[in-house]
Amino acid sequence: MPRAAPGHPVTSYVLFTDPASRLMIVQAAGLDTWHLPGGVVEPGESPLDAALRETWEELGFRPDLRDDDLFAVEWAQARRPGARDRLVFLWSGPVLSSVDTDRISLQARELSAWRWATRDEAKALLHPAVAARIRAPLQLPGSVTYRETRHERMD
Repeated sequence: MPRAAPGHPVTSYVLFTDPASRLMIVQAAGLDTWHLPGGVVEPGESPLDAALRETWEELGFRPDLRDDDLFAVEWAQARRPGARDRLVFLWSGPVLSSVDTDRISLQARELSAWRWATRDEAKALLHPAVAARIRAPLQLPGSVTYRETRHERMD
């Protein structure tokens, strides 16, 4: 029986903004942590499909998101022993109006809150590794960046 390939876990997140260029951040249910809408790419699922599914599951709406909205791909080195490095896909989501946000229906098992945050607020509330992914400008359709986040491992 062949062994499974030692691949990287893959996650996919969407950077939604409002007309004032604030960023949408969401709070995990039962936790004090804030993050971007999105999550793990399931087996057999594309990163784009995962971003659409996660937005539906977490926020209750399907954004107009296309493959050319890919904003960045990041290889993120594991932060602790036993954890795995991963690939992170970031999508430049549409600018959401108040009409759009009125349709948000948080899934209580996933999220307890959402809010708009300025870049400075987002950098203060998000995990530093996530905050480092937010660079100006956010809306660059068809322009993809690649980066690597390395950490000194503590064994």
